[in-house]
Amino acid sequence: MLLSVYNTSEMDIQKREPFKTLLHILIPIRRIARIVGSCAVVFGAGLCSAQPIDVFAAASLKPALDAIAVQYARATGQALRLSYAASSVLARQIEQGAPADVFVSASSDWMSYVHDAGVLSQSARVIAANRLVLASATPAAVTLEVEDIMARLDGGRLAVPLISSVPLGLYATQALTTLGLLHELRPHLAQQDNARASLIAVLRQECPLGLLYASDVQSTAGVYVVANIAPETHEPVRYLAASVTARGEAVVAYLAGATGREVFAAQGFLAP
Repeated sequence: MLLSVYNTSEMDIQKREPFKTLLHILIPIRRIARIVGSCAVVFGAGLCSAQPIDVFAAASLKPALDAIAVQYARATGQALRLSYAASSVLARQIEQGAPADVFVSASSDWMSYVHDAGVLSQSARVIAANRLVLASATPAAVTLEVEDIMARLDGGRLAVPLISSVPLGLYATQALTTLGLLHELRPHLAQQDNARASLIAVLRQECPLGLLYASDVQSTAGVYVVANIAPETHEPVRYLAASVTARGEAVVAYLAGATGREVFAAQGFLAP
């Protein structure tokens, strides 16, 4: 009994060394199995490569890119790992060395920012377009007049992404300025981090109204277009995709191809 409790140092080392060696072998295998196993659950066994391709994409692209990722994995056996945020946030992360293989931006300015940083492996391609709408969780129409909008807000706020940096916020600012509404409505804006956050604020009725992308409204039950924003009131809304590494080049080609265009159209996006 005493021998089993009070091991000598030599005996302890002999017992521990094989265990350590086994751990060094098993831990990497376990990590790989976790990646492959997760991929197999989503896409089916044998379809996915162990190392996903990292796609950094504008938040408003989530419904379309989620669908495209499934189709891409089935067609190629390669998994896509999607990270969504505002284009401005993603562009700065990529500039600072974040491990992206593909960048998809809702703004040509932020794509130019990444291009000027010298981190792209190929030039960007336009893959889709969009338009702006005034939206609400209540379907009754609203005119684009200050009085009508303020009555609908009824003390609440108008959801819009950050107007200083997020593409949708910049487009919305241009539209409100052109329509002569920005000065009156600016104190009543509720600014969120990205387009999806503004959509959720409207869906949850945290904000009575929101300036959103038409595609986000189409893909979300319980949110309605209550007024259309004329496209000439702001710069064209175009989505651009570019590869950051050689691994991402095939993905960009897929997004710009027939299958990608079909999915974007089904999700309410416009042709580029």
